[in-house]
Amino acid sequence: MNPTPSAITLPVTATDLTSTDPARIGPYRTLKRLGSGGMGVVYAARKDGGELVAVKLIHPEYASDPEFRARFAREVELLGKVGGACAVPLLDADPEAERPWLVTPLVRGMTLSAYMRKHGALDERLLIGLAAGVAEALSQIHEVGIAHRDLKPANIVLSPEGPRVLDFGVARAVDQTALTRTGSIMGSPGWISPDHYQGAPVSTADDIFAWGALVAYAATGRPPFGSGDPAAIAHRVISGAPDMEGFTGPLADLAARAMVKEGAQRPTALELVTAMVEVSAPGRSYAPVASAAAAGNAMGALVDDNWHGVQTAPEREFAVARGGGNTGRVLAFVGAGVGALALIAGLGFGGVALASNWDSLPMASWFSGGDEPGEEEGTEEASGEEIRRPGPVGTEPSEDSSPSDEPSDDASDEDDEKDDENDEEEAGEPVTTMATVGSGVSASGERPSGGEVVAFQPSGGSGHYGSLDGATVVCAWSFCQGQAGSIGDGEAGSVSSSPSALTSYVNSGGRTISAEVTYTENADGTITITRLVEHHKTSGTGTPPW
Repeated sequence: MNPTPSAITLPVTATDLTSTDPARIGPYRTLKRLGSGGMGVVYAARKDGGELVAVKLIHPEYASDPEFRARFAREVELLGKVGGACAVPLLDADPEAERPWLVTPLVRGMTLSAYMRKHGALDERLLIGLAAGVAEALSQIHEVGIAHRDLKPANIVLSPEGPRVLDFGVARAVDQTALTRTGSIMGSPGWISPDHYQGAPVSTADDIFAWGALVAYAATGRPPFGSGDPAAIAHRVISGAPDMEGFTGPLADLAARAMVKEGAQRPTALELVTAMVEVSAPGRSYAPVASAAAAGNAMGALVDDNWHGVQTAPEREFAVARGGGNTGRVLAFVGAGVGALALIAGLGFGGVALASNWDSLPMASWFSGGDEPGEEEGTEEASGEEIRRPGPVGTEPSEDSSPSDEPSDDASDEDDEKDDENDEEEAGEPVTTMATVGSGVSASGERPSGGEVVAFQPSGGSGHYGSLDGATVVCAWSFCQGQAGSIGDGEAGSVSSSPSALTSYVNSGGRTISAEVTYTENADGTITITRLVEHHKTSGTGTPPW
């Protein structure tokens, strides 16, 4: 029997499944690869012909760690208790699987960093909505004893319905396991608290610090502790003052309080919520918000009042086969993705029960769903944001942990009134080539701001800078020596890694690696790398794995 073709809507940077990707994860049939991060690989999938969901499969190195698996199981249980409006719900999970996995809705929208890269710093109303929504999400997760530990612009999605916080809870389990094994600092430079840099135990105060940094970044377009060398950023976080130039008023004061050096002196998440109510209506006094439930009600109304004119990310339809059975193969998707999307490969959870709340979710999509929200985009605010180009962050705003650029898709795929805006950001076709990557490459032009930027030189071409933020990264050996096995000279790597792991290795000491790089040149001349696969180069020393 021939399969019946169907189509799904996904980000333009979604890629085909590779030969190593599973056809099924539990009861979910994988359809497309959405990205790979430090914890695992995210797939677009569906169960029994149901709604599209995001399934995250944990990397083998974590799956083989009994301590991690125990923490993963405990935190998945905790996440089922989280409520609120601005956290993305956990739909399903199997902590006992050979490789643990979990399922969340897909939430359509750009990440904060990608949105600002395209539109500039947020206007006052969106800034209040962002600050309120993230504070509300933190109050929910803190109430059940979970610390996010990796709050950053790449983990905040600006959906049409409001800000959504991703990748919390399990990030703590990964951090603790990795710290136990290596003693390294986990997190993204610029968003790590001074406490964590100095070895303090896990604390919800770490998240409050990151909240203040996020708000300052969204207001100014500049990471408050700068960018560049991670050691220099760490020094500024520990001993320097945040860059708040141009950001004044009650919300700026609250952000500054959140970024004080001593964690015990920072407000709690509920105190942030109370303060946000006061910021939204200066001159009036309010009783303190005493519970996460009350925070959800207060911040939900505040977000609704201020969240207008948010633009969505470019998407396109991909054809798939409606397969059946556990061995049904997914057919190739039709059409190459054009341009790059701020791809978020993180996890997002809230504890809202699926059965009673599905219709209230943002149609369950990090990236998919109907077109209705896009038709409601506000051109007035969007136009205003295009004028607001804060600096100094290069030609477009960026930051240490931002994902890739937000150019428009082909004009033929635009179905709303924003063609002229999106065409300004249109990018060229993706290019895949072998390249030399690292600080040993001589690159032309100004280096973009941000921690996840590399110099690379395509075979037969000249050197360029490229943003790796949100890219799929696969290591052969150089920056994953703890996980890589035997591999021959010139062979492609197979160890899923992250942009931060890659840049931490290649951006020092004149190092270079050889890699297959897929990149897009954007309309403004910047380059976004969406996929990088290292090919092993032997050093001639005989050191394993050679």
